[in-house]
Amino acid sequence: MAALEKGAFDDAVDKFELLADNGFVHPDASFDRAMAYIERARSSAAQPGDLGRAAAALHETLLLRSEDPGAELALERVQAEIARRRTRAGAKEVNARQTLARAVAGVVSENTWAGGALLGSLALCAGLLARLLSKRPAAKLGGAIAVGVGMLLLVTCGVATAAARHYRSSSRPAVVVVPEAHLLDSGGAPVKRRGDAPGSVPEGSAVYVKSQVGTLAEIEWGTTEGYVNRSQLRLLALR
Repeated sequence: MAALEKGAFDDAVDKFELLADNGFVHPDASFDRAMAYIERARSSAAQPGDLGRAAAALHETLLLRSEDPGAELALERVQAEIARRRTRAGAKEVNARQTLARAVAGVVSENTWAGGALLGSLALCAGLLARLLSKRPAAKLGGAIAVGVGMLLLVTCGVATAAARHYRSSSRPAVVVVPEAHLLDSGGAPVKRRGDAPGSVPEGSAVYVKSQVGTLAEIEWGTTEGYVNRSQLRLLALR
């Protein structure tokens, strides 16, 4: 931070990157690394990909600390600046939406979905016991309602928990840190575009890495899948 205050942006970036390379994971460190890249991007020492790396650090901050208004605002501004620069350069703006299944699974955390499934299981058991053990009509009616609600919660939250666990174990979040990450096939050759399908992923885009083979990473970007060079991505640190 002292180097950053002195305007020694390269030195600040190097120190924050060394901290990350040594395995230090903390939302404050990620946020400060983002500020270093943002300041360098504004200076005469700016390098291609600075804003993408800033976006990656801010995404990382929000993964480590979901409630961070400062990081959310900074990420919005970085993404807006990337979009503005792309428009000025004549590049077409491309927005990728997550698949419905991943979007639903990510509405709340995996533990929250699991807690909902547990609550549904308890409600189901309580309802069944009320219907079996009580002879009062009101208790039986209440038990029937509890069974229905519990079954709905158990099935819905159980499926969402399984989906969230699958996505967590089968992919890892990353961000594109170059102006354009061109989509490739599994052999490393450029993919042939079909219609309006994108042929590249713009800087600062959040993607999910499904596998890594050699110098290539298989990614999911919204509903688009393909390969890009691993060096064009920044894998985000997780707890």
